[in-house]
Amino acid sequence: MWHSVWRGLRATIPVALGVAPFGVAYGTVAAASMAPWQAQLMSLTVFAGTAQFIAASMLSEGAAYLPVLLTGVLINLRLLLLSAALAPHVASAPRALQPVLAQLLTDESFAVSLAEFEGRGSDWRFVVGSGLAIFGVWQVATAVGMAFGAAIPSGLGLDFALPASLICLLFLLVRGSRAAMVALGSAALSVGLVLVLPGTWNVMVATLLAATVGAAWKR
Repeated sequence: MWHSVWRGLRATIPVALGVAPFGVAYGTVAAASMAPWQAQLMSLTVFAGTAQFIAASMLSEGAAYLPVLLTGVLINLRLLLLSAALAPHVASAPRALQPVLAQLLTDESFAVSLAEFEGRGSDWRFVVGSGLAIFGVWQVATAVGMAFGAAIPSGLGLDFALPASLICLLFLLVRGSRAAMVALGSAALSVGLVLVLPGTWNVMVATLLAATVGAAWKR
């Protein structure tokens, strides 16, 4: 068991380090509107980088709690799709550990795990290790951002670290011309829908449509 957990941890550490600057950016923004224990508790319980960053930004601007909560839910709707895609690979995990797997699921651990399963077969223990790598680095990065964020020069673009890492992860999953065309079509559709859909619905709708087309094409 522990060998698979360690394998997932080791495979994901490089990706986790790429996410660290975004965690520092979150900690810096959160320090302006939350007590240190509140910001760290959010990283421990919510554990969703983009949602946390936007929530901290909204709170620092004086937003009410309900809009912050609804925004976070909308941003994280994509996790429904990720969990559905990962479910067959972790079906053999003990039922008591299913909530742990759900909590550790991130875009990064999903991409690394799925790429691993294509070559070596499913192993829910690998997902645990992969998720723990992201989780551990995220907690440390949050603490560093809260403690030293004020001393970091502005204009470094730390908030772009997460999107950049996700673009890199895309190359792990896109194999072949069909997958590339679906990915590019999804990106183009998402950009186009920004003009007509509010919030982050453009991402959700584009993902659903592209996934449907990709599945139909595969058949």
